[in-house]
Amino acid sequence: MKKYVKTIIIVSVLALMCIAYFFYLSNRKSTKDATDKSVGNQEVAALTTKDIDKNYPESPKEVVKLYARITKAYYKTSLTDEQIEALGTNARKLFDNELKSKQTDKEFLDALKADIADYNSAKRYIADYTMDGSQAVKYTTIDNKEYASLVVLYNVREGSKLHKSYTRFVLRKDSDTGSLLKEIIAHRNRKAWKAV
Repeated sequence: MKKYVKTIIIVSVLALMCIAYFFYLSNRKSTKDATDKSVGNQEVAALTTKDIDKNYPESPKEVVKLYARITKAYYKTSLTDEQIEALGTNARKLFDNELKSKQTDKEFLDALKADIADYNSAKRYIADYTMDGSQAVKYTTIDNKEYASLVVLYNVREGSKLHKSYTRFVLRKDSDTGSLLKEIIAHRNRKAWKAV
């Protein structure tokens, strides 16, 4: 009889320890969140300090990839107004002059901040994005202007749900040699692709 009581006590103590450990794991703060924030902050720092004027992406795919990285940074991390403005300014450097003329810098940044606030209030963010291979870039010429188009799949997380958002980007080869950027590119015997 003493043997059974001793066994029951040991099993009960082990069960309580397992339950306590389960509650500990369930209620502790995840260190993964801190790691994700650190990686996100490093990406934001890299994107805000990137000198796009001197290092403009060489292909349509690289232009869209840089824009997708900036877009992911908008919504995945907590940003200050200064970081949003720096990211937005760099994103606009990828735009064609015709696209830029549709909104002033202030209008663009105000709309961007409102969109980010909307995403944050809905607890929504861009978890990741994927691009088709380089063979998926479609080239066409219209009115002697060269265009390229490609599709990016954004995976948008909202709570526990994952939504897919396909976005088609259309880029036009920039042939204007009026600015410093165009002169640098012309010197390298290539032209810049700009988002339109």
